[in-house]
Parts: sequence; C-alpha cells; structure tokens
Amino acid sequence: MSRQLDDLAARKALLLAQLRLERMQVALYAGQLRDAVRPASLIGGAVAKPAAAVALVEAIAPLFGLRRFAYWFRLGSIAIAMLGIARKWRRGAQPAEAD
Repeated sequence: MSRQLDDLAARKALLLAQLRLERMQVALYAGQLRDAVRPASLIGGAVAKPAAAVALVEAIAPLFGLRRFAYWFRLGSIAIAMLGIARKWRRGAQPAEAD
C-alpha cells in the first residue's frame, strides 16, 4: 500500500513539474508573440513617458483649479508622443549605410 502511495506522489510531482514547464513555455511564447506584433522600441517608449506625465498632471491640476491647463497639457503630450513615434518610424525606415 505504501509503495502505491509513493508511486502516486512521485507521479503527482512529475505532473506538476511538467505543468509548470508548460506554463513557462506558454508565457515565453506569448512574450515573443507580443514583441513580434508590437515592437516595444517604437511604440512603448514614445507613449509611456507622456502618459505618465498626463496622469500626474490630471490628478493634481483639478486640485488647484487648473482644468484648462490639464486639457492643454494632455493635447500637447499627445502631440509630443506622435512626434516621437514619427521620428522613430522615420529613423527605422531609413536604409542602413553600407560600410
């Protein structure tokens, strides 16, 4: 009886280890797919910094009665993000110089 319980415990441990390995593989494949679909260097950096600034200003501005300032700040940050994306896109579209 004890031998069967030991075998079941070992099989359970093996199945759990296989499950963890498969979960890690799925997470790895999902990360690779996400990087292939959306290049982080192009979109992520150009949007993340202005978005954080907008969130901060929109949280603080109404406390001081600066709603109009928050609106114009949001529009300006969107314009800056679009400019950053356009620059990175244009830089990536230029042909590489041959050495």
